[in-house]
Amino acid sequence: MSSNKIHVFTERLILSPLHPFLFSVYFIFRLYAINIHGVPFLNFVRPVLVSVLVTAAFNLLFYLIVRSRDTAAFITSALLFMFYSYDLVRRLLIPRIFFIDSLSFALIWALSALALIVWIGWRKKAIQDKNILAGTNLIAIILLLFPAMQALRYSVVKNLPFYPKVNHIVDTSAPSSPPDVYYIILDSYSRADVLLDNYEFDNSEFIQSLRDLGFYVAECSQSNYRSTGLSLASSLNFDYIQNLSDEFHPDETELMNLFKLLDDNMVKESFANLGYETMAFASGFTWAEWKDVDYFIEPPYGPITEFETVVLLSSYARIVDDLGIINIDDVYAERFRERTRLVLGSFESMANRPGPQFVFIHLIVPHTPFAFDREGNPVAPDQSNPSEGYVNQVMFINKFILPNLKILIEESETPPVIILQGDHSQLRKDSAGRVKILNAYYLPDGENALYPSISPVNSFRIVFNTYFDTTFPLLPDVSYLSKSSVYDFMVIENTCPQ
Repeated sequence: MSSNKIHVFTERLILSPLHPFLFSVYFIFRLYAINIHGVPFLNFVRPVLVSVLVTAAFNLLFYLIVRSRDTAAFITSALLFMFYSYDLVRRLLIPRIFFIDSLSFALIWALSALALIVWIGWRKKAIQDKNILAGTNLIAIILLLFPAMQALRYSVVKNLPFYPKVNHIVDTSAPSSPPDVYYIILDSYSRADVLLDNYEFDNSEFIQSLRDLGFYVAECSQSNYRSTGLSLASSLNFDYIQNLSDEFHPDETELMNLFKLLDDNMVKESFANLGYETMAFASGFTWAEWKDVDYFIEPPYGPITEFETVVLLSSYARIVDDLGIINIDDVYAERFRERTRLVLGSFESMANRPGPQFVFIHLIVPHTPFAFDREGNPVAPDQSNPSEGYVNQVMFINKFILPNLKILIEESETPPVIILQGDHSQLRKDSAGRVKILNAYYLPDGENALYPSISPVNSFRIVFNTYFDTTFPLLPDVSYLSKSSVYDFMVIENTCPQ
């Protein structure tokens, strides 16, 4: 194509009323780029297509009314801005305008959008200037470049190789009749003293029930880090983040290498080398899901994805939630319920599978959303007091995990290894109590190696030493909070009386 033809094509493109379609993609793309670590690409496709198709329908409708392509495009773009910016403006203004509630603001916003549409239709001759059209198209293109660069950067960083500077992968043969190994994370499950001191909930009955099943409960245990990603990356590679790579320094903010440690972790690779089948369940935290295992189990998708609920709540569509027509938060929470029910209903089949198998279960309870009551019945997560909702979900998971643990122990041909652990507590991220976690081990041949203050970084060192004849030294049990950045660590002392 000659340079002249390229120039003509570019000019025609810039002077075509494309901006509504570019904006319709931008608003979805922006949300996707912000949440790209946790949203599968396919979950991004449907809302984009819906946004483009609805934009095309409105653009056609306005063209039939005003009989001008340019004016119809400007009206459509204005409507898109009003629709997608509604929640942002609402959150900025309502706290500052105390006499306006959400429904009143929604009505004012709708009337403002209608007034803007009428004004553009009335001024249609004035806005048909080609310079205005070209400028609006360029604004839309420039806006699209921002999420596009974020997505491109994510893709590049994701595909760059990352090699930890230490290698603890076990590469040997398994003994005869090796045990099945279950690593069960109960997200945000706090230690008993935290539950009692901060939530006035006595968890001693559950702790005693675990002991009655044969578990060792480390009553002074602390997680090694304050958040899920750091905590699991450490425990699944049985070393401290700082030891695994020099990339994790205080000035670094990129999380992708941390996610790579979660995906290609040494525990999973070690059990694969030992001849174990590997199994994992969907958690909803896609950056911590193992989709490359032998068996990855997730519930079928419902009518709406979690990303689509984010889109709805970020737009004027949230009016259906404000009016009580649909509880969008509850629609979002139902996916958490489905994943939780799937896991809790799978223990018997896991216990009766021919082994050996290594199973990683990351249950997002008692973590938010507080979508279950204490009996396991669904509740709308936005209807509960946070403290009450948290305690209810502790009681719920206590009730349903105990019989399932009993199934694993009684129905497994060889006594299994079970690690039941919180990754952090429910307290604030800057609180010293944030690292005080439930930590319980069913380790029939290795209980003598356990002690009250054992932390997750040593869990698999003990498991491999006990069952697979490795000689990993135990590391000092240290807990860290992040200060100004995710990898800027400060030590939290363990003050639990032992």
